[in-house]
Amino acid sequence: MEIRHGRALATDHLPAPVRRRLADLDRLHEVWSARRRHQPGDTVAEGRDALLRRHVRELRAAAAAPADPARERAEADALIATAAVWRAGERLTADYLGGLARSLPDLDPPVPGAPDTGAVLAAAAAVEAHPVVRAAHLLLTGAEELRRAERAAPAADRPAGPEPLLRPLPWALATLSLMRSGYPPLALDHRLAGPQRTGPAADPFVRAVGLITDMAAAAMRAGLSRPAKSTGPAPPRPTSLAVALHRRLLDHLRDRSDSLRMVFREIEPEARIAVAAGTADSAATREQCDAAAQRVLVTPGPGCWWASIDVDLDGGMLRLLVSVHDVGAPPSGVLAVTADAWLTTDDGAADVLDPACTDCVTLLPTDCAGERWPQVEAFADDAVARAVGHLTAALR
Repeated sequence: MEIRHGRALATDHLPAPVRRRLADLDRLHEVWSARRRHQPGDTVAEGRDALLRRHVRELRAAAAAPADPARERAEADALIATAAVWRAGERLTADYLGGLARSLPDLDPPVPGAPDTGAVLAAAAAVEAHPVVRAAHLLLTGAEELRRAERAAPAADRPAGPEPLLRPLPWALATLSLMRSGYPPLALDHRLAGPQRTGPAADPFVRAVGLITDMAAAAMRAGLSRPAKSTGPAPPRPTSLAVALHRRLLDHLRDRSDSLRMVFREIEPEARIAVAAGTADSAATREQCDAAAQRVLVTPGPGCWWASIDVDLDGGMLRLLVSVHDVGAPPSGVLAVTADAWLTTDDGAADVLDPACTDCVTLLPTDCAGERWPQVEAFADDAVARAVGHLTAALR
């Protein structure tokens, strides 16, 4: 078993839920790779560069960096140029990675690299591990190197800017490492990159592996959403899987509505709780479904099966929609389960879930509804709890 920086890098030593998520990602990667082979080269390049520009924009937002469009463009151009070199097979030597650490644009004030940073990064990049595990190892190693450089600087010269895990180098190393292994760039999201997801925890490495797994899945959904050439076999439409999940979602939301009805009628006897379902046949519902899909980087296809809970009180009205979407137009054969919730009060209407691009369950056409239902059920329960929490807070 290889252990680096106190991290057991063998997949077998990860917790079972993380191993299952990695296995799901491996299967999604196969579908994404097959789809990409039938996409025009300019479409692939456009999508890749769009994700890299999003990477820079979202990381700057996470670090609360001042708005500077010109600098953001320059940082994105530098990352895109670096990605082109990595794809060309540049050897990841200590000299090359040390130069990357010095030349990659940093946020203000920048952290000067340590003299041996290149050697440390080269050793991390060379580990034999699952690509996501290696990317997580590089992410945390890059942050540790920045932290070490900060500690080595005189107290008066230590930068007071963003913490290491919100700086460009660690995330660039992770996303470039994945690209070198045939993955898309990470779909970074400012709601995910902060210390609450990757910082102090019982096991930051395990948390980083899970986070990068979810980001990689979001990036693949974005790639699957782009159109493919007509050549190649048409992917199967997982309509029966979508219908089975839709039926389970409707039954589950009905069960949840019964308990909500009891709670809210204690507060307001005239409270109205209704459950509905459909296939996005109304323009208003379709708009809400499509908006939820786009937030998780999905271009919705023709199929959308939704179930909703509507809570109507004197102090506010909540509409929660959980949807099963075809991914891509034409469909890629993959499904995405999303959630969207709007709360309307006297102060206006607000999107109360504010999902990150990873807040989604991705399903393949070979999946079985029964096997994947626990994950979908947990996702729906979390959406209900968060949405109802906002409603009860508004009533106080």
